[in-house]
Formats: sequence, structure tokens, C-alpha cells
Amino acid sequence: MADLKGKKAFVTGGSRGIGAAIASQLASEGADVAITYSKSAETAHQVVSEIKQYGVNGVAIQADAMQAESVAAAVKEAIRQFGGLDILVNNAGIFELKSVSETTLEDFDRMMQVNVRAVFAAVCEAVKVMGEGGRIITIGSVFGDVMPFTGGSLYAMSKGAVAAMSQG
Repeated sequence: MADLKGKKAFVTGGSRGIGAAIASQLASEGADVAITYSKSAETAHQVVSEIKQYGVNGVAIQADAMQAESVAAAVKEAIRQFGGLDILVNNAGIFELKSVSETTLEDFDRMMQVNVRAVFAAVCEAVKVMGEGGRIITIGSVFGDVMPFTGGSLYAMSKGAVAAMSQG
């Protein structure tokens, strides 16, 4: 990874798991990092404390990935606080298994809202300020191409959608 000193990054779902590891790595390379969290402010602030140990700025912003407007507002807030944005990492997502016969339209809406619509909303806000060399990274899944077990069709569809959007 190239030196990211002075770069400004935004990681959705950055308060735990893969998102927290991504945020930490970006900070270790010199980027200021904003993360989103949905519920646990305490956990998010622990990640921000770790980010700041690298001598960079860190901020936690509450955003509900079920609401694309909330994610878009979080991106705007990070841009306001950092004065720009160079890197967007769409990491927040949900994984639920259900057979198609048990899946409801509400299940469909929830999966698409979090895994597709929120990603699109974040991208739309980020590209407004990203200059040349800006990067948008969307965490996908091999399940977007191949679903090897029953119950994952909605998840596969959502990851296939963001892969297609990224290619476009």
C-alpha cells in the first residue's frame, strides 16, 4: 500500500470486525479516518482511539445503514470535518440466510437497503469531492458469483449488484 499521509478516508461499518481492521490499516499508513457505527458508540470510540495512536485524526459518526440518507449524511459530515475525502470503503453489510420460500419482501428490502442502497448513497456523496486519484472500495463477496449453499440467494443478489455497480 502506498503512503497515505494526508489522505482522508471514510469506512462504513468501521467500528468492528473487518471494518475496524481496515480503518486501523488506513491510519497506520497515515490517513485520517472516519468510521460509521450503528449502535455501539463505546466500541466505535475505542476504534477511534486506536486510529489516533498513529498520529492521525479519527472520528466516529453514527449512521444507520438501513437508511441511505443516514449514510449520505455521515459521508457529508466526514467531508466537513476533514475538509475532503480521498478514500471511501463501503464495508457495512448484512448477511442473512433464508430459503426463498421463507423470504419476505421486508427481508428483501432490508438486504437491498443495507448492502446496495446505502453503498450507492455513500458513493454519490463521495464522488462529489474526490479528486483524481480518489479511491472507492466496496467489500464484496465471492457469493456474488457463486452461492454454494441454500438460503443465500438474497445475499448473493445484493453482492452481485454492488459488483456490477462497481464495474460500471
